[in-house]
Amino acid sequence: MKRAILFISLIMLNSLLYSAIKVEFKSGLSSEFVQTELIDNIEYFNIFELNKVFKAIVNEDILDQRLKVNIYGQQLIILMDSSYLLFRGEQYNFTRSVVQENGKYYLPTKFLSTILPKLLPEKISFDKGKLIAEKPIDNSIKTIVIDPGHGGKDPGAIGYTKKNFEKNVALTVAKKLQKKIIDNLDVTVLLARDKDEFVSLQQRTQFANQNNADLFISIHCNAHRNSKVNGIEVFYLSTAKTDEARAVEALENQVVYDYEGGEEAVKKYDDLAFILADMAQSEHLEESYHLGTKLQAEMISKTKSHSRGVKQANFYVLRGAYMPAVLVEMGFISNKEEEKKLTNSSYQNKIVDAIFEGVKDFKIRYDNME
Repeated sequence: MKRAILFISLIMLNSLLYSAIKVEFKSGLSSEFVQTELIDNIEYFNIFELNKVFKAIVNEDILDQRLKVNIYGQQLIILMDSSYLLFRGEQYNFTRSVVQENGKYYLPTKFLSTILPKLLPEKISFDKGKLIAEKPIDNSIKTIVIDPGHGGKDPGAIGYTKKNFEKNVALTVAKKLQKKIIDNLDVTVLLARDKDEFVSLQQRTQFANQNNADLFISIHCNAHRNSKVNGIEVFYLSTAKTDEARAVEALENQVVYDYEGGEEAVKKYDDLAFILADMAQSEHLEESYHLGTKLQAEMISKTKSHSRGVKQANFYVLRGAYMPAVLVEMGFISNKEEEKKLTNSSYQNKIVDAIFEGVKDFKIRYDNME
C-alpha cells in the first residue's frame, strides 16, 4: 500500500514539474506539444522545442550573447540573461529572464502564449490554453551540392612531386563523399562537375542555386611556397581577416584570371558584385560558420592533422550561393607528407568520413530533429 501511494505521489510530482502546451495546426497536420517544466515555480520551456514543433532554426551567438530564432521566415533576436527580444527594430519584454542550464536555454511560457501571437498574428494564435498555428516552413536539408575544385584546363595546385594535381584529388574525394552521403542520408547529392572538365566559378554556384541546394561544399587541396606548411582549414564567405586567409583567397581566385579571361573576367567579380553576393549570403553566414566548425572538428579528430582553423575569405566560388556554403582545404599538396596522404585512398576515406559526420550532425540540427 505504501509503495502504491509513493508511486502515485511520484507521478503527481512529475506532472507538476513537467507539462505541455498543445499546438494545433490549421492545415490538418497532427498536433504537437511543447514540453514545459517548472523552474522556481515558473513555467518555462526549452527554446529548442521551437525547432521540433515549428521547424524553427535556433542559433546561439555566444560572442554577442544572443539567441537568433528563425520561425515562419522571420527572425527574432533574444538577448541572453535578459527578458528582452528584438523584432523588426522593436523591443519586447517577456518579463522573465532567459534561464541557462547545461547548455540549454529556457524561456517563460508567456513567450508562447503572448509574445509569438503578438509578433506573428497571421501565423500563430493562443486560445483556451493551446496554440493554433499555420503549417511550419520546411527547412530540412534535401539537396547537397559538392563542388570538386578546379578541373579540365585548370589543374589547381600541383603536388610536391609534380606528379599529382589538386583537380584529381578533389574529384576523387567528392565522388566518394557523394556516395557516402547518398548511402546513409535521405538526400539528393549533386556534383558541380563529375569528370575532368573546366567549370567556371560562377557556373558552380549557379548550378547549386538552380538545383535549390540546401548546402554547398567546395573541396580543395591547399598549396604554399614553403613546402613545410601543412594542415587542414575550412573557409566561409566574408572579407579575409588574416594575411594567411588572403593568401589562400588569392590562390583559389587566381583561376578567374588564368582560365576565365584575364582582367575582363576579374571585373565581373568586382567589389559591387561582392557586396551583392555578401548580402545574398548574409542570412546564411552563421549556418556556414557552424557547418565549417563541425567539418573542421571532425577532420582534425579523424586525421590527427594540424588544425589551421575555420576562417573567413572572399572566395569567388562561394559568392552568390543562396545557402550555407563552405570551402574545405583538405591539406597542402605542396607538402611532401601531405601529398602522400591526400593521394592515399585510406586517408581520403578518413576525410570523407569526417565530412560526412559533420554534414550529418549539421543536418540533424538543421532539420530540427534535436
